[in-house]
Amino acid sequence: MTTWTTFVNPALLLFAIIVVKRILNSLSSKTTQNYPPGPPGRFLLGNTLDIPTKKPWVAYANWAKLYGDIMHLQVFGDHLILVSDAKIANELLEKRSRTYSDRSYSEIGKLTGWDFIITMQSYSETWRKNRRTFQQNFRPAAVHRLRPAMLQCVGIFLKNLHRNPEDFMSHMDLLSGGLALTSMYGVKVDSGEDELLLLAKKTVHTLDVVFSPRYAFVATWFSFLRYVPSWVPVFGAFTRYNESVRQQCRDIQEVPFRQVMQDLDTGAGNNSLVAHLIQKNKTEGGPPEEIQRIKHMAGTTFVASADTTLSSVGTFFLAMAKNPKCQERAWREIDDVVGRHRLPTFEDRKSMPYLEAIYREVMRWHPAVPLGVAHTVTEDDVYGDYYIPKGSMVFANIWAMTHDERVYEDPYQFRPERFLNAHSELNDDDVVLGFGFGRRGCVGRHFGEAIVWLTIVSVLACFKIESEKDSDGNPIEIPENYSDGPGLFCYPLPFRCTITPRHADVGPLIG
Repeated sequence: MTTWTTFVNPALLLFAIIVVKRILNSLSSKTTQNYPPGPPGRFLLGNTLDIPTKKPWVAYANWAKLYGDIMHLQVFGDHLILVSDAKIANELLEKRSRTYSDRSYSEIGKLTGWDFIITMQSYSETWRKNRRTFQQNFRPAAVHRLRPAMLQCVGIFLKNLHRNPEDFMSHMDLLSGGLALTSMYGVKVDSGEDELLLLAKKTVHTLDVVFSPRYAFVATWFSFLRYVPSWVPVFGAFTRYNESVRQQCRDIQEVPFRQVMQDLDTGAGNNSLVAHLIQKNKTEGGPPEEIQRIKHMAGTTFVASADTTLSSVGTFFLAMAKNPKCQERAWREIDDVVGRHRLPTFEDRKSMPYLEAIYREVMRWHPAVPLGVAHTVTEDDVYGDYYIPKGSMVFANIWAMTHDERVYEDPYQFRPERFLNAHSELNDDDVVLGFGFGRRGCVGRHFGEAIVWLTIVSVLACFKIESEKDSDGNPIEIPENYSDGPGLFCYPLPFRCTITPRHADVGPLIG
């Protein structure tokens, strides 16, 4: 079977021709400005061969110890700026967001059909309008109307854990994808084999691919391939792949959206966010293009929440299985505040500081998007003594920031108490860096935060999570294995643990 990478070896000669042309162009525009430090480049190739293909966030964090918290790489004339310090990221991406809010993915988005998600869109009036729609519907007050869907989906998750705990990772798939389908479209999902869930999983994988350096490399340096007909042997593989992805992107938006429209036309009950917004736009005489923005917003939420929620909830289960004392302290707090005859609710959140500390530590320990999404600089800039040229791609290395030993003692250990003061109250370290920076920060953060928190407290209210035991009754160490990139998302690889009800009333409690 031919894939989009099949053509690479036969095309090496063409590649060499293109490289020479690009290098000559870059040499003709060479500057004597003082870039941030970084690993020395090779003749003509710059740092191209230095780009790590596995766990780049870890490699870049290690490089920062040698070259500093802001580094510069050059790949065939393109400038990459790697930031490993939260203060520097805040200065550039927050305070100077007017200059650091563009994207370099817009052409790839058009090529693959992923241009409907706000993450891919360039800094433009279209992006501003789409972001406004997002902000209006995902600000804290607006997220409140999505709480019933969250409670429903977490309730299903708890029942599935109780009935079949060994398949907890499959249940997480259902939770992460089912929540978006229920809240956005009013679609009830009862099985991990649901057609829309499977489509979402397949489509999200392509998002990871198109954000990878390998795909960007091919799309940029073999740009002529986008014009090759799909029927051409070998060289048409790239076109065929992109056509397939575009169809998936259309389906992921259109199929659930059509269901909402059908429900509205037939008068079927649909309390979803999309149904509410369509009716509101019709009642208020809103512009037709707002419907398209609603569709894009819902589709973005569907695909974006699937992997990020799966990653964070998976990290929580791994952390609990490896840290039984954290559970014991959490149980005491839940029993003191909530008791054992009801489940925690959002109204309990402020009364449970240790549970909040667990949430913060989950988000710190293994961020779902460890290298963030690159910001593109729209004009030349200077930071300290360093020159940052227009067009540079700036990566905020979230992993490096959350594992900075100057900020977090023993950063590789899971320790929720790092977010508490001497009086067991929450400290001021409440910024979840994984949600990004500036105008490009995650607009769905309040939605994502709410579902991860609710899942954590609900599971701990009901279950005990442990590592498996060997024949002598000793705990079997669970390896801390995560996907290694080089795509956008990072999530725990499948692992085994034991999940049991923590008290006799769990069955009646979850129904």
